[in-house]
Amino acid sequence: MKAQVCCSLIAVLLCLSVYLSTTDAKKLVTAKPGVCPIFNLDGAVFKACLEMCSHDGNCPNDDKCCSTGCGHQCMPPYKEKPGVCPKINLEDDMIGDCAELCSQDGECPDDEKCCSNGCGHQCMPQYKEKPGVCPSSNLKLGACAEMCSQDGNCPNEEKCCSNGCGHQCMPPYKEKPGVCPKTNPQDAIIGLCVELCFQDGDCLNDEKCCSNGCGHHCVSPYKEKPGVCPNSKFGIGVCADMCSQDGECPNDEKCCSNGCGHHCVSPYKEKPGVCPNSKFGIGVCADMCSQDGECPNDEKCCSNGCGHQCTAVSKVKPGVCPKRFPGVGLCKGLCVNDIDCPKDEKCCSTKCGRECTPPFIVIPDLCLKPNVC
Repeated sequence: MKAQVCCSLIAVLLCLSVYLSTTDAKKLVTAKPGVCPIFNLDGAVFKACLEMCSHDGNCPNDDKCCSTGCGHQCMPPYKEKPGVCPKINLEDDMIGDCAELCSQDGECPDDEKCCSNGCGHQCMPQYKEKPGVCPSSNLKLGACAEMCSQDGNCPNEEKCCSNGCGHQCMPPYKEKPGVCPKTNPQDAIIGLCVELCFQDGDCLNDEKCCSNGCGHHCVSPYKEKPGVCPNSKFGIGVCADMCSQDGECPNDEKCCSNGCGHHCVSPYKEKPGVCPNSKFGIGVCADMCSQDGECPNDEKCCSNGCGHQCTAVSKVKPGVCPKRFPGVGLCKGLCVNDIDCPKDEKCCSTKCGRECTPPFIVIPDLCLKPNVC
């Protein structure tokens, strides 16, 4: 009798040990992160009623042991699609079907999400914010009503923006063309330390909202002065930036590189006169100059047929000054020589002064009057 009791007790202890070992083993299996996809009952008849797994530890990688509706098998966890569901206006909350046509994003095609339609859930294209930035608004200037809740409520490229008290559809802010004039650090406290504007749209006409060194105000955009900076050889000028924009220079001077820094200089002006014709290959094949300003006196930078070099120009243009009747013309010296005159005009005597005049064209065999040709 004692032997039977002993055997029974040993059997109970063995069973208890096996049970506890199995329980401890299950406790050691940690569930993988994520949620199983919801099983669609409509497809239950097509699922195999097999227990392919018992816990997440039986599944490879990040797969989870999920119900198929009739058994269990390893499946990738449910992942919510990126994006946001479109908002439903309160006035339209009964437009959608009062049915649960989906329960998770994974049941929707492409990039659609499972969203509320105001009464149920259905697959919808995700909300996408329109490009651009809302214009700034001054407090309480607009109507205190919510005319929209997101960009999708607005037509065309308009955005749902704050009007200072509510929200309404507005065209997006567009920066005006041009560049704000720079402010010198030395003058940083000259401007008012007040925000008189926030965006170019707050300014009239073509003015821009620019920093004055301490705040912002509306100013005309920076405009580059006409003309071209003269060429400079590297290292010749002072290695300091005396200016940063043409607007910082007086009169018609421009802010130009001096080879090491920047300073205000008069723009490059082509010297008067015409370069003499050159035959190809006669001169040195090197560029000894690139602008007239690099040449001394009235010499010009001319092609020598293979390169460029400073060349003296002829002061006499082709053609003949027409004869004038006595006393005709202004009694002023408006020119000294032909190169003072534009295009092909010549500096001709007026019997009382000199002025630029189109040259007389000699046509052979057509001179009918003496002392004219």
